Amino acid sequence: MRGRAALLMLALLSGVSAAGAGDAVACLSAIRDAERQMRMPGRLLIAIGVTESGREVDGRLTVWPWTVNAEGRGRYFDSKEAALAHVRALRRRGVRSIDVGCMQVNLHWHPAAFPDLETAFDPQANVAYAAGMLKAFHGDLRNWTRSVKHYHSRTPDRGSAYFDRVAANLRLVLLRRNDLADMPPPRSRKPEPAGEPWALPARTR
Repeated sequence: MRGRAALLMLALLSGVSAAGAGDAVACLSAIRDAERQMRMPGRLLIAIGVTESGREVDGRLTVWPWTVNAEGRGRYFDSKEAALAHVRALRRRGVRSIDVGCMQVNLHWHPAAFPDLETAFDPQANVAYAAGMLKAFHGDLRNWTRSVKHYHSRTPDRGSAYFDRVAANLRLVLLRRNDLADMPPPRSRKPEPAGEPWALPARTR
């Protein structure tokens, strides 16, 4: 998982009218399933997902499945087809280090993760692979903090910086737990604080 840092500010990434309700909840649904099945700390995987592919859709916080990060630039697409077309165009130009999907799995550093590009963008498959990798790190390290660091990079400074972003987004997720895209909207509520903007992180392993 590689690439240069691509900061995407919340103000530039607020909801897209073409976004379907299913797209807005697909990653969150897969993440919640994986957290239960693999007995992970509550909302840790959501916080990682927000760090990797977080955005707002119609004012609600979510993890976006049609996200691509390559050549130092992270992009959100309105559909799987558009994301696939972008990745194929990148490959035709010779770009190999490309992060895709809910959890931004890198296609170069994890070439056997998925049988094909379409599956790489499938939220259940993308999240399952990432969750399995994180769980394997925990099996070796017996420590969730170090496991999260290794998910991003084995270089100590980069891993620590990534963990700090995940920790900040975990606080954001807890603060906005009722404002996630897969939660039923309250009949009347005060707007949730926006919190800190997140970033699509640089990928170095």
